[in-house]
Amino acid sequence: MPLLLSCQSLTASFGAHQLFEDLSLSISDGDRLGLIGPNGSGKSTLLDVLAGVRPADSGGVAMRKGARLGYVAQDVAFPPEESVGQVLERGLSEADKLKLVPQALGQAGFENGEALASSLSGGWKRRLAIARELVRQPDILLLDEPTNHLDLEGILWLERLLRAAPFASVVVSHDRYFLENTATEMAELARLYPGGLFRVKGNYSEFLARKEEFINAQARQQQSLATQVRRELEWLRRGPKARTTKSKARIDAAGRLIGELAE
Repeated sequence: MPLLLSCQSLTASFGAHQLFEDLSLSISDGDRLGLIGPNGSGKSTLLDVLAGVRPADSGGVAMRKGARLGYVAQDVAFPPEESVGQVLERGLSEADKLKLVPQALGQAGFENGEALASSLSGGWKRRLAIARELVRQPDILLLDEPTNHLDLEGILWLERLLRAAPFASVVVSHDRYFLENTATEMAELARLYPGGLFRVKGNYSEFLARKEEFINAQARQQQSLATQVRRELEWLRRGPKARTTKSKARIDAAGRLIGELAE
């Protein structure tokens, strides 16, 4: 599928703490990527960077010319004086207001477009925030913990919406069942992976299977390295008999093996 968004060599920090380093990611048309990772790994920061809300410390983000991006952050708030309909109408042409807003109201399940947005429950504010991005007809939609505050009906509504959507999506979520039902690809953001990201085609179940294979392979590699390091350390403790070029090369190689094992 054609490339929609890509980022190269992204590095970002929170204060003195580095979240991720030299991270690269690409999103193509039709991708539904679920993004997980340990707390503090930088998932929300990565979405902020992709959405242009904050700059990365280094690296860049490129989007296909003319592509539209929608973003719903974790925290959702609306001006106290705006109605549900006015939230959706903001920034639209008159023609789009007449055509797209009633469609978005119905799609999101709103019966009263005159209700004040600030008076809505947390779950309905979340629906409204998603509907606000939908009327802008995005090519890619970024969602940060979108099931927060949604009841079961709201979660099922969002699952149906994403599965049928013509746009690509990147979803950060702790709701593994939601990801199982919506994601066509999974990625985990964590420093233990080469490049800081482990990505798998398939839903969450497929991701778990591939992750187990990766961890087992890493464990075998670590065991093999540990055996080599142990052998080299025994040789070093005996002391090289001569300061030959060959001995120096072996000492350097032992140092590299020890560093690789530590990493």
